[in-house]
Amino acid sequence: MSMIRELTKLCIPAFLTLSAAAAFATERTPVVVLPPEGSVKIKTISAIGTGCPDESTYSTNISEDAKAFTVTFSSFVAEIGPGIPLSASRKNCALTATLEVPNGYQFSIATFNYRGFMDLDKKVRADHTTQYYFQGQSQTGKFVATEVGKLAKDFVYTDKLGLVSSYFPDVWSPCNVDRALIINPSIRVSKLSGAAADAQGLIANDSVDGEIKQV
Repeated sequence: MSMIRELTKLCIPAFLTLSAAAAFATERTPVVVLPPEGSVKIKTISAIGTGCPDESTYSTNISEDAKAFTVTFSSFVAEIGPGIPLSASRKNCALTATLEVPNGYQFSIATFNYRGFMDLDKKVRADHTTQYYFQGQSQTGKFVATEVGKLAKDFVYTDKLGLVSSYFPDVWSPCNVDRALIINPSIRVSKLSGAAADAQGLIANDSVDGEIKQV
């Protein structure tokens, strides 16, 4: 038998084996198909709560590409001090973001920013807490920031949600259904042990902004 025929016998089975393995690997490789650019949009933003009791106390703005939003507040303030009722020490404002999502795709929120101001006497505590959940789902995410006086400062808190979040891991909207995302920030001031009887404090949430990421 010639050397050419011997090489042919060796090479053809090897080639077929490699081809089959490559085909098998191709079949198992997931194909990622993104929704059309710009197809995931913020449709509406609404607000309700003790920190935003009516439409005159907040305003909403959705970006031109409908990927981001900002809500600003005029009365979202929690405070304590002489003559101030206990009910003023905690306020909340639940935002409902209705998102337009193509059938067959899911979405996750990328980033939220909370901006405001606080002025706290010694041993007065301020808590800024936000809960997140998709409408119709029981699983929630949570963000908490705490400060203790004496201090006076502006603040910016940033929370990243979705796959990179330690607060809200792997929580997605249901497929094939437009679901509203609820963002419920609350602010609270309280006295710690040892605070003066006439100690005062306030925290004001001036704005919330967010940006969506289609996944």
